Amino acid sequence: MVTSKKLTVKSAGKINLYLNVSKSRRHDGYHDIKSIMQSINLADELSFEIIEIEKPVDSGILINADHADIPLNEKNLVYKAAHILLNACNLQDKYKIIINIKKSIPVCAGLAGGSTNAAATLLAIKQLLDLKISQKQLLQIAGDIGSDVPFCISGGTALAEGRGEIVSQLPDIPFYWVVLAKNGKKTQTKDIYHKFDHLGKEKNSIHKNLVEKIETGHFNCFLEKLYNDLEEVGLLEDDTIKIIKETAHELGAVVAQMTGSGPTVFALCSDLTAAKKIYCALKSLAKQVFLTHTKTTSQNFI
Repeated sequence: MVTSKKLTVKSAGKINLYLNVSKSRRHDGYHDIKSIMQSINLADELSFEIIEIEKPVDSGILINADHADIPLNEKNLVYKAAHILLNACNLQDKYKIIINIKKSIPVCAGLAGGSTNAAATLLAIKQLLDLKISQKQLLQIAGDIGSDVPFCISGGTALAEGRGEIVSQLPDIPFYWVVLAKNGKKTQTKDIYHKFDHLGKEKNSIHKNLVEKIETGHFNCFLEKLYNDLEEVGLLEDDTIKIIKETAHELGAVVAQMTGSGPTVFALCSDLTAAKKIYCALKSLAKQVFLTHTKTTSQNFI
């Protein structure tokens, strides 16, 4: 008898409140970073169905998505996550997995859309199959899939080091409204890092000072010191980043800067009135604008 199990996950994006990048590449070709990441409520919805099959020939991973730019094969981090986890548990020939992705997080935007979907996939399969895999093992697999995936397992507020896969949970920052603005241009992370190698300026990391400000509750001091090393390079690719930042600051944003490798700009607001003003103003400057807020988790089963 064929049996199936289903589960739906809301999979949240992230912003980089702080991002320091080393110009010296690691032996694996990546850059060492120090980043303070924060989950936001803008989220994709992933529905999972796992079917226990009788013949190995019927096994496989099937992905459907409502966005034309989402690959439906092994190029998708969701596919990669399912494939690696099943193989790690020697279950690759025992199940057929159907995954439906409803996108709300913009693609190629510096918001970890693909990474958070991969993290959702790991957690959903673990839950549905009741896998006896430790959190440490899960995070190791997550790191093999992508640099942002380990953070997206738990989310909230955290320090990411190494190439991003070494995650230390931090106390949650206070609630902030978040306005996100992205024009139509797509940027590839590898291209931005390549430009940073040639044109970027390396800075000494202040992550320890920022972590101390969070741990002691000095959030105003924390917010005053935030920056993104990749932003100067991002401006060369998309000059609207500067205009969006300036507009958000003028209308009351506590912080406005590019997230990740861009080109999305986020604006933190302490009150909804300011956030709505910024949201309305940025709609005339960017093709995609979202009003959301910070949150303390990354993945939520529904």
